[in-house]
Amino acid sequence: MGEHLIYAYGCGSCHLIPGVAEANGSVGPPLQGFGSRIYIAGLLVNTPENLLHWISKPQEVDPGTAMPDLGVTEPQARDIAAYLYTLQ
Repeated sequence: MGEHLIYAYGCGSCHLIPGVAEANGSVGPPLQGFGSRIYIAGLLVNTPENLLHWISKPQEVDPGTAMPDLGVTEPQARDIAAYLYTLQ
């Protein structure tokens, strides 16, 4: 489900994301190995709670970041996060 949401929200237009069709963007950081990273966006410790916050409200976390608020709901953010944590 997370893979589908990543595709539907167009995350791959900015990020390179393994396993997601057409996710070959170079604006944001590549997300391979995300599950083993220490930080999210260089700001937050990589925990599920922080990742949910970042995915659903990145502008609240870091006003002015290039990552837009896309209207991702909490259940959708959980599915997206679950997929990202499989990327080791």
